[in-house]
Amino acid sequence: MSFLSDAIQLLRNAGTAAGLSEGAIQCHAGCYRENLSRCSEAMLQYERVWLQQQLRALRDCEGHPVLMARVGGEDRLRALVSQSVLFQLLLQNEFARRGLTPEEPRGPVVAAEEAWEITSVQVKREWGILPT
Repeated sequence: MSFLSDAIQLLRNAGTAAGLSEGAIQCHAGCYRENLSRCSEAMLQYERVWLQQQLRALRDCEGHPVLMARVGGEDRLRALVSQSVLFQLLLQNEFARRGLTPEEPRGPVVAAEEAWEITSVQVKREWGILPT
């Protein structure tokens, strides 16, 4: 079984425990892949850093009951971590497909905004998503 298949299975197991259906899991992965395909190279660089920070924040919640409760409990946290790992794999596949390599962060990351959700013109400029 490939690493991607293992990650999808992990997401299925965690998602089922958190009450997500197989269809919902497939939908989330498909929507994420579609969003990545529409990103510019600069947006993909931002998304990589954003996703790393999201995963780090989720993992920081593990073993801390108060923090786990904020994200919806242990099962929900496991599902979110698994989903984030799957998204990292999808992002790595997109990088490979385009022949991109990860770069150093170009600017700040807005915790609540993925690459296709950025509202700050300044953040977009710093990351090269908009011309300066």
